[in-house]
Amino acid sequence: MKFLQWLGFALVLASARVLAGETATAVATVTAGFVTGITVTSGGSGYTSEPQVTITGGGGSGATGKAFLSGGKVGLIVVLNAGSGYTSAPTVSVEAPPKELGIVLEMVPKLTVEGPAGSLAQVEWAGDLTGPWTIWTNVVVSAEGVLLVDLRPGSARRFYRAVPDAPVGPAGFVWIPPGAFVMGSPVGEAGRNPDEVQHTVTLTQGFWLSDHEVTQAEYQAVMTNNPSTYKGANLPVEYVTWSEAVLYCQKLTERERAAGRITAQQAYRLPTEAEWEYAARAGTTGARHGELDAIAWYALNSGNQTHPVKEKAPNAWGLHDMLGNVFEWCSDWYGDYQTASVTDPTGPASGSDRVLRGGCWVFDAKLARSAFRRRYVPNSRLSILGFRPALSSVR
Repeated sequence: MKFLQWLGFALVLASARVLAGETATAVATVTAGFVTGITVTSGGSGYTSEPQVTITGGGGSGATGKAFLSGGKVGLIVVLNAGSGYTSAPTVSVEAPPKELGIVLEMVPKLTVEGPAGSLAQVEWAGDLTGPWTIWTNVVVSAEGVLLVDLRPGSARRFYRAVPDAPVGPAGFVWIPPGAFVMGSPVGEAGRNPDEVQHTVTLTQGFWLSDHEVTQAEYQAVMTNNPSTYKGANLPVEYVTWSEAVLYCQKLTERERAAGRITAQQAYRLPTEAEWEYAARAGTTGARHGELDAIAWYALNSGNQTHPVKEKAPNAWGLHDMLGNVFEWCSDWYGDYQTASVTDPTGPASGSDRVLRGGCWVFDAKLARSAFRRRYVPNSRLSILGFRPALSSVR
């Protein structure tokens, strides 16, 4: 696979393309099987008349709502009919605002990945030729090459490269390359806590990370028991202490070394807190890597229980359930962040609480953020506590 660098751009001109305002969004509240309230999460913009509100899913039917405008935005949605039979919060869809005629000129990078047919390429981007480089996507190269167009904001100012043949790891694990990112959250992020101080982190070593939380079947195969409250082979294991998660990694290492599937220089372990957030963000900088209901099981859509792993959409690096379902133990003791830039941080040398990340099925959206941090004593045993292992060279 040859190393490729592109700076070519494609001009896309739509001579009669239309522009629209922003579509409003809302979430429903269910009580005893009925839709009892609808909360507007974003009023959108560009509305000239009350849009239609549609309520679907959630296991029930019959609920209806009416929107009211305020200054071109949806300011309020009231429940007209509560419906019945709802077991979880249904999806509330608001009609898009009317469109206006206009012309849009887009300047976007148009890339072609070339190489041996069937080979794997990891496409990365950076704001400067010196890096740091961030994974955009992985592709399997065809005989004709793979055409990619980057429509993300800021793409016209990026450099791109294709990295040949990313390391091959165990089935169900994703390679996380070295790189740098801003850890923590900006002051204005909704739900932000004071312990999420932003700082630059550089990770000098890549590692593999499980693309899913450890399931009950996987845990039982290694540990010969299943402590979970909500039973199911493909449900995430929970009710696991930090020490049990560490022991699972140790036993898995012994088993896989004995089977010759990893080397004596490799070991499974819990990811550091910095590694976890870097992998969860997958190159993104916002509160989360996608629309919450599409990527996470949390209080408003979980039905008050865990769900099978990998049912929600993955992030850009192929990792499922990084937000929601169960909290995930990290290796670090909990402590305040450094305010200066750091390299390969592993947390404080000692402490009383271990770090958990990712939100869970019982808590609301403000916990399901890439930067959110939670702390528990290591021997905590709750139905919201799980983990996912990393694999790396022995450190």
